[in-house]
Amino acid sequence: MKAGLEPVRIGIIGCGQIAQAHAAALRFLSEDGLVTVVAAADPVPSGIDRVAGILGGLGRRYGDGLSLINDPDVDAVAVVTPTAFHRDLILAVAAAGKALFTEKPLAPTFPAVCEIIEHVRKSGIAAQVGFQSRFHPIVRRLHGWVTGQPFGAAMAYGIRDDQFWPTASVVPGHSSWRSSRTQAGGGALLEHSIHSCDITSWLFGPVTRVYAATRNVFGFDVEDVAALTIEHEGGTVGNLVSVFNGVRDREERRIEVFFERAAVEATTDFVIGASEDSLLVKAQGAGVDRVDVEALRRATFSNEGVDPDRQVFVYQYFAYRSFVASIRSGLQPSPDVEDALRAHEIVEAGYESARTGRPVEIASLHPG
Repeated sequence: MKAGLEPVRIGIIGCGQIAQAHAAALRFLSEDGLVTVVAAADPVPSGIDRVAGILGGLGRRYGDGLSLINDPDVDAVAVVTPTAFHRDLILAVAAAGKALFTEKPLAPTFPAVCEIIEHVRKSGIAAQVGFQSRFHPIVRRLHGWVTGQPFGAAMAYGIRDDQFWPTASVVPGHSSWRSSRTQAGGGALLEHSIHSCDITSWLFGPVTRVYAATRNVFGFDVEDVAALTIEHEGGTVGNLVSVFNGVRDREERRIEVFFERAAVEATTDFVIGASEDSLLVKAQGAGVDRVDVEALRRATFSNEGVDPDRQVFVYQYFAYRSFVASIRSGLQPSPDVEDALRAHEIVEAGYESARTGRPVEIASLHPG
């Protein structure tokens, strides 16, 4: 790693569809002088071409990720491949002692997740997981209310998390690996709502028990519907409903939190300034307060030192910005692999509960 405040030299492994959002975020950061994308790797040259076009140019190109990881001019590696490739790449980054930004989920299976986390722990590398929903102004405001308790303690919550099925039979031209259990490990719950599982732990604290049911409506060997009841160590209880549906362009999360003295309804999309974004508060003795989410967004930008009028449209920008700040300060990034473990525990407990028809204790996932 270079010393001082020189741009962090980043290499991207994986140039599929989601890499376009990552490339856009890194393009903004390169304009800020915070990063330089020095290399990209993908076995498909057209994918690298697409990423290079977003970045406005690119230096080194590799057909495999290991070559990029071993490039001495790469300080930090962004792993943006399909989930099945994460384990080997993350272990290689850890062995190389380089900083890591990785997409979620960490791996298709829970044992592989635990293996990855153990290697990252032992390596001591700076490692951040791409839970960019934590950087959404509305979710941050919820976090402040839960931890600061202006409305009293959070009693219960409900999360509805739905998105178009990201597979070619529903969206022509889309990749289809998420429809395969071998490649993805799971469907709506693991590949999509692990974001909501992370938000759940971040907002309400450690989870102790999960009860769940799943469905496979579209006929794939991974679920497209999952419904979880989640119990937290601090006493809060909640429900998470995750859906991959056939509604093109649909991508929305609704979070309802019931405090002792207020009810809050938050709706978010996954891009900045989405029309779906809203935040409603009904506090004791008051009418319904419709929070000005645009003013909230602008205030969040300003607090982060970003021009509120800048046309930044992906929350990965703020995730990477936090990642780079952590590298420069020598602090461990957040959310890290320990946060990822808590989210994966909820997912794994949900799948085990759906298989057995019984509630699953989180502690039982780590026997001995």
